[in-house]
Amino acid sequence: MSTVTDPSEIIDVLRKLQSIDDKIRSVRQGRDGLLANFEKLNKVLEHRDSQLDVMRGKLAEAETWHTKKSNELEVEREKLAVAKNKLRGVTRSREYVAVNRELHNIRKSLGHREDEVKRLTTAIEEFRATIEMENNKVKELRGQADDEAANNSSSLTEMKGHIDGAEERRAAVSKQLDTGIVRRYNRISKARDGVSVTRVVDGVCSGCNMVLQPRFVEQIMRGSSLVQCSHCSRYLFIEIVHDENGQPSVV
Repeated sequence: MSTVTDPSEIIDVLRKLQSIDDKIRSVRQGRDGLLANFEKLNKVLEHRDSQLDVMRGKLAEAETWHTKKSNELEVEREKLAVAKNKLRGVTRSREYVAVNRELHNIRKSLGHREDEVKRLTTAIEEFRATIEMENNKVKELRGQADDEAANNSSSLTEMKGHIDGAEERRAAVSKQLDTGIVRRYNRISKARDGVSVTRVVDGVCSGCNMVLQPRFVEQIMRGSSLVQCSHCSRYLFIEIVHDENGQPSVV
């Protein structure tokens, strides 16, 4: 394929190149959006899993404490049983009063411990329910992540096909241009958000809104030279159509 040298032909090829790059950029943005959403969902899952691990750790600590308090409660019940048996064998009034006082203190301590164990039991049951609810939510989120991963897989494969095809077309179109022009086009693209070729509207560069000198507008109209904006360096073109009489007019 021969290299084009006519300025009007060069700008036509550059516009084709810009159109391909716009397509590639659009597909890549869509792909990056899918990947970003999936990454965000995975981070949410990681955070929720971490929270669940903390909650399970706290539950284990609470259950250990519950076991300890339950054992202490059993010890108090055994003390109460021993004191009751002791009371049955008491014959002297002074000893009876002492043992009865001991029974009173044990019952009081036993009541406190029973209340404590009861509160712990209720709290643990509620906490278990909270953990189960959170675990179900995480399972639901993980199911959504798996579904999204499956859907994304086919979408990403399709997007890759579009990008690969567009890049092949880009390589073929680039061969029509001098390598120096392609390098300059690529430098402008990196510096100007991917837009290297832009239209002139009412004597103004639509890329940076810079008013062009009339002589540059005339050169673009004639197609006598390749013109770049003096402000943003983008390649410039003017859309010209012809009426039924063949008279040109600017779009």
